[in-house]
Amino acid sequence: MKVRMRVPATTANLGPGFDVFGAALSVYNEFEAATVENGKGGKIVLKGEGKIALPKSEKNLVWQAMKETFKVLGETKYNFKNLNITINTGIPLSGGLGSSASAIVGGIALANALCGLKLNKSQITELAVKIEGHPDNVAPAVFGGVCVCSKNDQNPHGEILHLPVPKLKVVLCVPSFELRTKRSRQILPKCVNLQDVVFNTSGVAFLTAAFCTGDWTLLKKGTQDKIHQPYRGKMIPAMNEVLRAAIDAGAYGAYLSGSGPTLAAFCDAKKAETVKKEMTKIWKKESVAVKSYILDFDKKGVERQS
Repeated sequence: MKVRMRVPATTANLGPGFDVFGAALSVYNEFEAATVENGKGGKIVLKGEGKIALPKSEKNLVWQAMKETFKVLGETKYNFKNLNITINTGIPLSGGLGSSASAIVGGIALANALCGLKLNKSQITELAVKIEGHPDNVAPAVFGGVCVCSKNDQNPHGEILHLPVPKLKVVLCVPSFELRTKRSRQILPKCVNLQDVVFNTSGVAFLTAAFCTGDWTLLKKGTQDKIHQPYRGKMIPAMNEVLRAAIDAGAYGAYLSGSGPTLAAFCDAKKAETVKKEMTKIWKKESVAVKSYILDFDKKGVERQS
């Protein structure tokens, strides 16, 4: 038996929506699992972005997610030695684009398919949040579109709302250096100024209004943040200059994607190429190599491939 899954990248926070907002984008990781008889499996084939960096052992996050899913489903016939796994990573690693969330969702989806699709998307999300910890990355990887996520002690796996999917392009500029999520979280302050909270609350209101009404002019205010970007920006050369260049080139809004260092901008299709060029130009002046993308919002989330 062989199953294949495709999982989109995700961009989290969208500016002021720290640990709350997330969206799925049209660049993907692809995962395949094939059953092998006589315990001759246990092979992980890596392709794409993670060909060198990712582990080929049982430490691989895709297998770890599969193993946890088999455990939850009470399935005992599958183990590492009777499966071969292929991972084709199109999502940049450690870039603030949900590569880890994609691996976890992909692993759960593979195991779920092998076991007869016992979990629906809500249950896949719940299990993925249990493993990954952040619903703003996980939910859009599962469902696609734009998600608003709430997680608290009473609801540790998160409550998900879905906003209308914008008819906009998302420009991504991914620098060559990595910024680990753990380090990017450690730099954040433990206490936040009340004025900054009010600033971000108004930003979230503008961001939500933009998605619900289609008034994209609201995104300039709706992607501004004072809670996490100023602190993470200290580790990202010329971050503010790149974001400003996007706005000056015609983007509606620009922000730090997830924990970074990828920077993102929402823009009209006619402006996308210019926005990408101007954002990239700033980093090149800083001698930072950049990969850039012009993407759509993904509407489907994790999806089985034929």
